[in-house]
Amino acid sequence: MTISDTIPIGFAITELDPGGAERAFTHLVTGLDKTRWSPTVYCLSGKGELAETIESEGIPVRYLNAGGKWDLGLIGRLSSALKQDRPQLLQTFLHHANIAGRVAAWRAGVPTVVSGIRVAEKRNLRRLRLDRWTQKLVTTNVCVSPSVAQFSQQVGGLSAEKLTVIPNGVDFKRFHDAPAIDWTTLGMPADVEVILVVGRLDDQKRPVLAFQSCLPLFENHPRLHLVYAGIGPDEKRIQELAQQHNIPHRVHCLGKRDDVPQLMRGAKLLLHTSAWEGAPNVIPEALAAGLPVIATENPGNRDALHEGTWGLLVPEKSSEITHFLTAFFESEDLSTELREWTHLAQASIQQDLTWQLTVNTYENLYQELTLSHSANT
Repeated sequence: MTISDTIPIGFAITELDPGGAERAFTHLVTGLDKTRWSPTVYCLSGKGELAETIESEGIPVRYLNAGGKWDLGLIGRLSSALKQDRPQLLQTFLHHANIAGRVAAWRAGVPTVVSGIRVAEKRNLRRLRLDRWTQKLVTTNVCVSPSVAQFSQQVGGLSAEKLTVIPNGVDFKRFHDAPAIDWTTLGMPADVEVILVVGRLDDQKRPVLAFQSCLPLFENHPRLHLVYAGIGPDEKRIQELAQQHNIPHRVHCLGKRDDVPQLMRGAKLLLHTSAWEGAPNVIPEALAAGLPVIATENPGNRDALHEGTWGLLVPEKSSEITHFLTAFFESEDLSTELREWTHLAQASIQQDLTWQLTVNTYENLYQELTLSHSANT
């Protein structure tokens, strides 16, 4: 197949700053078989950090420089770009790109639209209504996990016939082979035992609940430190609580980090206290790094931990989380069992959750949809 025989395909995303969905998008676009597909990326915002990775693969990126979510000219600019490039299929990621992309594709005559649903949206029901009202412009919705597909059908009101599940992959070697961080470089003792929290510091991830759950352990475990990797509005509250309880030297908000694999390799446990999830990348990444996981019981976390066979799912109460954290640090039985689950998860992730398998599944879907359209025209 020559370059002229490749199928032009478009990918639209809200932004390209580092985040779970944005990294998944980047893995997908850069992993495509360039002998089959000719991708173009449409970024609704300006140039984000991940754009360089995409452009380094020779993939063109068009920046639409949206002036906010009420930029009324955005759909027109995206529609004009699509008319110029004439992709046979448009894949969209994240809510704003999903809505703007499907409307622009309709205006531009793009025959096939694949919408990416990355989360069970519980904070903004208006988004669910808008998604449902514009479904006639969508060919297929790809959900990132079974729980997201179930939520999209039962709560979002989307047709089951338009839903399919393709899970994220995991960059196994990046996490498994990373060297463990030397905590002394961050001002901690050499023999520190770290509970690690990775993610946005906001009400979805509930980092304050993580603090409250860990607090009773500090007195009896002098080597215990709580480390947050991420940014968000709850950071100030966490620091205030650490000051109030006279443990600011044992609670660390590191901000945005590029060395999460190293943090995971050096930590004792990943604590994930989210209220809801789509597919939390941090859980399989921690498991790939060999880090045991304790997570709150919700459908997204349950999917990520394979119904609790890869890690411990706990009730969403600080007292219950504290109970299991205490058992992990004080009970050889529980800590051994969690490490065994982690080893089993590692083997499965390495074999079954590769990005190449994820990309291949997307490619098979694109091939099926484009062939189906050609057969019907």
